[in-house]
Amino acid sequence: MGCCSHFNFLFLCFLLIFSNIISTSIAKKSSSSSHPHVKTLVLPVTKVHSNFGPDQYVTEIKKKTPLLPIKVSIDISLDKPFLYCERSYVRYTYKPINCSSPLCSFANYPLNPCYSDNTCASYTYNNIGDRYASGQLIQDIVTVKSIDGRSVSVPNFIFVCSIETFSLGGLASGVKGKFAICLSPFESSNGSIFIGNGPYVLQPGNIDVSKFLTYTTFITNYYYREFYLLLKAIKVDGKLVPSDTWKYKLTFNYDKSDINGGTKIGTVYPYTVMDSVILSSVVDEFVKALGKNIPRVANVTPFDVCFNSTGIARTHLGPAVPTIELVFNNNAVWKIYGANSMVEVSKDVMCLAFVSKKGGFWSRATVEIGGYQLEDNLVQFDLDNHRVGFSSSLLSKRTSCSNFKYTNHA
Repeated sequence: MGCCSHFNFLFLCFLLIFSNIISTSIAKKSSSSSHPHVKTLVLPVTKVHSNFGPDQYVTEIKKKTPLLPIKVSIDISLDKPFLYCERSYVRYTYKPINCSSPLCSFANYPLNPCYSDNTCASYTYNNIGDRYASGQLIQDIVTVKSIDGRSVSVPNFIFVCSIETFSLGGLASGVKGKFAICLSPFESSNGSIFIGNGPYVLQPGNIDVSKFLTYTTFITNYYYREFYLLLKAIKVDGKLVPSDTWKYKLTFNYDKSDINGGTKIGTVYPYTVMDSVILSSVVDEFVKALGKNIPRVANVTPFDVCFNSTGIARTHLGPAVPTIELVFNNNAVWKIYGANSMVEVSKDVMCLAFVSKKGGFWSRATVEIGGYQLEDNLVQFDLDNHRVGFSSSLLSKRTSCSNFKYTNHA
């Protein structure tokens, strides 16, 4: 591909769906070269402010021939990568996928749309801009870094190429794309995307944080291929939140087209979104556990409950407030401490970082774990074993997602 000055990119990533393809390509390339085998890829991730809505998590890849750096926004709820291509897109290394290819069937099942030239068409959805997009399914070269800092080229990366400018709506200023995760809460420091088995080593002390992972099963919806978890209960300060009125809402028929219910992980929403009945129960228990010495104050949009924070102490885990625990199948517990449960909205006011679906954050899921709860947490998607691993806050290990450095430990 030649370098085009007006090349625009929308990468609505679900990079993990194709990570096995990437890993295979890298293994073949490494085994036939003088370089040692590459096991893990790393992309830096920065939290950026958006003028159009919630803050977004952005990374950068290098694309085309010659290589061109492209910014992409992270969205782990997308079914396939998506690229906006202007008509001036020069296609030296571009490879269209034939309509009869198994890749075309995999990307579009149960449909199999084709263009008149027998190339594969495909569709995806921009969750941030709330709009559909379509285009030609193609392969091209993507270059990223390995965990030790070497550049690695993936020659046959799959994405949808579209000329629909409508598809770009809602992205942060300067962002031409989308991608999954160890997120930093600060705009001034990077988190990381790791693609591969690790180790995921953070400083200080060369800590392999993959050793702290607790695993639970994930299920992908038959049509939408999003990551759903089996949430069984919620605890506040070690006590079960009464669930008689809402526990049924956590169930979900994952194998059918019914798209409401269940619990999933996403990066589009800044905070965890809950059904209003569930959130009300959580708030009641949280307020009781926090105690009468921490008075409530007027709510600040979009939050459902806020507090006078002058009496809340600070610790290395954030504000000293009751721990919220999400209990999944096999009794896997994701602990949410103050750093991920409280948002400081002004000098003397903090709000609980969980929001109601009725407050304008629409989600197909009953509970959708949002970006704020993922920050300084390592979350690993193990596709081969259909499970998700989570570390809970890395602050409890005296490290954070901004502490990755490229070193020779691949």
